[in-house]
Amino acid sequence: MSEYKMDIKGIIGLSDYSSINDYIGLVDYDEKFTITLDNLATESLEIIESMLRDNDFYITHKGIDTEGKYCINAQKCSINNKMTM
Repeated sequence: MSEYKMDIKGIIGLSDYSSINDYIGLVDYDEKFTITLDNLATESLEIIESMLRDNDFYITHKGIDTEGKYCINAQKCSINNKMTM
């Protein structure tokens, strides 16, 4: 099982969401994905969390880490795992 990480610095623009979505698409079922953001804009966080959910991810943890960055840990759910959640 692979683990993917994305560190986003600064303000997220409209074109950035397309790149984030493309990267999310690389993650396969039952693999883990961590996104860290240094910009805590509520709207950006909500959009990214929605993108994850729309792509079959289960958010296992979200919050501010020890470096003051917002961190989202997620795992892409397989069909079997989605039925139990």
